[in-house]
Amino acid sequence: MARRSLQGGGVRAVSAVTEETRVGVRSLNHVAIGVRDLEASLRFYVEGLGMRKTLEKPTSDLTPALMRLPEGTTGTTVFVQGDSRVGQLELVKWNLPQNDEGRPKRPGDFGMGQLSFPVGAEHIGVIHARLVRMGYEVYSDLTTTIVKNYGPVTLFLCEDPDGTQVELIALPSPDVVRRFRAQLNQEDEGR
Repeated sequence: MARRSLQGGGVRAVSAVTEETRVGVRSLNHVAIGVRDLEASLRFYVEGLGMRKTLEKPTSDLTPALMRLPEGTTGTTVFVQGDSRVGQLELVKWNLPQNDEGRPKRPGDFGMGQLSFPVGAEHIGVIHARLVRMGYEVYSDLTTTIVKNYGPVTLFLCEDPDGTQVELIALPSPDVVRRFRAQLNQEDEGR
């Protein structure tokens, strides 16, 4: 476990790593989001973003109890994944015993506010144009900005059919990040 302590006006990292604190999660397995229209969501994530379906199944009979859902809730779940095969997005169409058409989360609300997907710099413009052509709400043209101590990123944001904010971002390679940081260090030394 790493702790930070103030000593003499500065911050110092104190390491107290034990076997117990080394035990933890390995990676993100999946993120589940409830959708109003499964086919519309699949069109966005599969046709629009280029993800692929990996599994489609009805929700388990255990799901309502495990997730504290009303008794009698059923649903269909579809997993989609990008080329990296790391992490999946689970799209769930719930069939609740009573209708609940609550609004989706928005940035600034508690809970999930945005999904962010990395894409290759050579593909981000193609995906942007495809989503615009398909009629999805895309917030802006491609935007390139410099992230402090990281480097240049190109991104745009849009909404899926349920109003979930989705960011598509072309990240710099590790070599570009290293060169960017080295340049910053040289500039700092020159001051």
